[in-house]
Amino acid sequence: MKLPKRVTICEVGTRDGFQIEPDFIPTEAKIEVVNKLAATGMPRIEVTSFVSPKAVPQLKDAETVMAGITRRPGTRYSALVPNDKGAVRAVDAGVDDIHTVVSASESHNLANVNMSVAESLVKLTATAEVAHRAGKPVYSGISCSFGCPFEGDVPVAQLESVVARLVDMGATGIGLADTTGMANPAQVTRVLEHLMPRFAGVEWTLHTHDTRAMAIPNILAAMEMGVTHFDGSIGGLGGCPFAPGASGNVCTEDLVHCLSAMGVETGIDLDALIGVSKRVQEIVGRVLPGQIVKAGAWSRRYPLPDGVKERLAAR
Repeated sequence: MKLPKRVTICEVGTRDGFQIEPDFIPTEAKIEVVNKLAATGMPRIEVTSFVSPKAVPQLKDAETVMAGITRRPGTRYSALVPNDKGAVRAVDAGVDDIHTVVSASESHNLANVNMSVAESLVKLTATAEVAHRAGKPVYSGISCSFGCPFEGDVPVAQLESVVARLVDMGATGIGLADTTGMANPAQVTRVLEHLMPRFAGVEWTLHTHDTRAMAIPNILAAMEMGVTHFDGSIGGLGGCPFAPGASGNVCTEDLVHCLSAMGVETGIDLDALIGVSKRVQEIVGRVLPGQIVKAGAWSRRYPLPDGVKERLAAR
């Protein structure tokens, strides 16, 4: 496999994960988790979203969370914003990066934000202007890049047209999101083979959901294409409230473990990350989908059963 020496992971659990929890996550718990994630060496954290509290009540404390975290040198703290008003709030709160999202699918975009794709792109133009005036990079995610739960296939030409508009707005990076886990590695390869040569200089990110247990295989396919930026969610938290069938994002600690086992550096302390996952399970009050928190790293060893040690020694 043609693998990079190092990749960059952005933790999205405190936004993508916490936003769909049925019970409100206390503000102090959100701050605690962000700080613990940063302490693992996490290079990027999507902390929250500056969206209407009516639309996403779980993130109504966005300003308070941003004000309460302890900034770790080496970690960039971002927020998702839906429009220019959200961007102004995010800039005032001191985010390092602005994240935006639009869907490649008309149906999903209407379900998600009650706007057509064209209407969303107009809104995002104003959003990008706010970010650029403040000197904040814009990273633009595209939902349903590999398929829509309502429409099925999303033609790559349709995806390309959205990418082109976002690049024209000055997006530093483009995140291709497999919102409901419809992608497969061959498809990821084909899409990237088509897009990457057409948009030189763009920082590509893969945002995967593990709905059909394909997230890490899809990430490996993207890595072979030269992609080195990936989103993950602690414990596998997450899901899209406006995409039927969506489950959690790829589990951050499972991904870090996979990369570490293959010799790909992330700069993240896996043992510390597993500790954060255990704490998040306590906060949300249930067992999360991640596997490494249960099984431990591949290097974990167990004591021999009674009598086996003696039999081995006698051989």
